Amino acid sequence: MHPSISQFPNAEFYNGQILDCPNVIDKARDKHFLQEDMYGSYSFINVDFAKEELDMNYSTKNMFEVAVIAQIVANLFKGC
Repeated sequence: MHPSISQFPNAEFYNGQILDCPNVIDKARDKHFLQEDMYGSYSFINVDFAKEELDMNYSTKNMFEVAVIAQIVANLFKGC
C-alpha cells in the first residue's frame, strides 16, 4: 500500500506501529496509471449514468461502476 494511503489507518487504528516495506517507500516505485496527476496516490473518477440499486439484503450496489472498475483493472493488467 502506498505510504500516503497507509498513513491514515496506521495512525487511527495501529498507533503508528505498522512500518512500510522499503520497496514501497522507494520513490522509484511510484507509478502513474492515469494521464494526469489528479490526487497523487488517490484517483477519483466520475462515472456518469451510474445508478445505485438495492439488493435483496437492502445493500446498495452499482453495476455500472463495477463495469467501469473492471475495465480499468483490465487495462492496468494489460499495461503492466
